[in-house]
Amino acid sequence: MIAYGSLMSGFGLASLAPLPVTDAYRVRLHGARRGFGKLSQYGDRFAMVLESAADRTPIRCTAIDAAAPAGTDGIDALALVMRVPELARVAQREGYRADALLALARAGENAGKSLGAHLWSILEGAGFDVAAYRRALADAVDYTSAHYVPHPVATDGDEPAITFLPPGAEGSGRPDVVPIRVQTAETRLLDFRQVWSIKPNPSQLDYVTVCALAEVHNLSLADALGDLRAYPPLATLLTARLQPELAAEPSRFCEALGLTPDRYAARFPSTPRRASFIEA
Repeated sequence: MIAYGSLMSGFGLASLAPLPVTDAYRVRLHGARRGFGKLSQYGDRFAMVLESAADRTPIRCTAIDAAAPAGTDGIDALALVMRVPELARVAQREGYRADALLALARAGENAGKSLGAHLWSILEGAGFDVAAYRRALADAVDYTSAHYVPHPVATDGDEPAITFLPPGAEGSGRPDVVPIRVQTAETRLLDFRQVWSIKPNPSQLDYVTVCALAEVHNLSLADALGDLRAYPPLATLLTARLQPELAAEPSRFCEALGLTPDRYAARFPSTPRRASFIEA
C-alpha cells in the first residue's frame, strides 16, 4: 500500500495501531499530484488528495535510493507491505467498505492474481482511463465510495501497489454516488497556505501536523507544505504545533507498524536530508 498523507506518520497511524507490516520503505511517486482538497470525514478540515497528473497515464512508484538527492521528479510517499486483512482495515478508515475490498481480493485470488495485479488488470482493461476503471470496479462489487477508492500503482518490482484516491470530477464509478470533492465544489489541490486561508482552525492545523510529521522519517512534503519559510507567521504556527510531537514520533511510528529499531534505521536513514520543513 502507498500512503501519501496522514498515514505517513506514527501520529496518523495511531488510529489503526497495531498495523503489522512485513516491510516499510520510502518511495517516489511519478505521474501524480498531491495536495489538500477533500473535506474530511473526521473533522472540519481538508484531507490529503492524490490524483493522476495526466489522463490515461498510470501512477508509478520507485523505491528511494538512500544515496539519491530529493530532486524535483515526483513526490515522496511511504510504501507499507501488509496482508489483505490489514489493508481492508485501512480501506474502512478511508471510507471504502472493508467487505468490498475483501471481495476484490477474492476475485483476484480466483483469477490467480494478487489484489494489486487484479486491480491493475481492471485499470489496463479500461485503457488506463480512471473514470472507466471506477465504473468497472463499482460493477465488480456493486459498490463505490464518495471518499476514497482503491487504485493500483505501477512499481519497479513484480507486483503493482495499491493506494486510495479520492474521486473528483471524473466520478466515483456510479452516478448515484457523488464524490465529496464534487459535493463541496472543491476539486483543487491546495498547499498548506491555501488550505489555511479556507480552514484556519485547530482541526486543519492538527491534520497538517499529522501529515508533516512524515518529515521526521526523512520524507519530503515540499509539494504539499509549499514554501512556508516565506510566510513566517504560518511557519511559526506549524512549528509550535509540531514541536511537542517530534521526540515521540519515531517510536510511535515503529510501534504502530511493528518495526524494530534496526529495521527502521535501515529503511529510514536520516541522510541525505530530504525533509523540506522539519529540521534534522
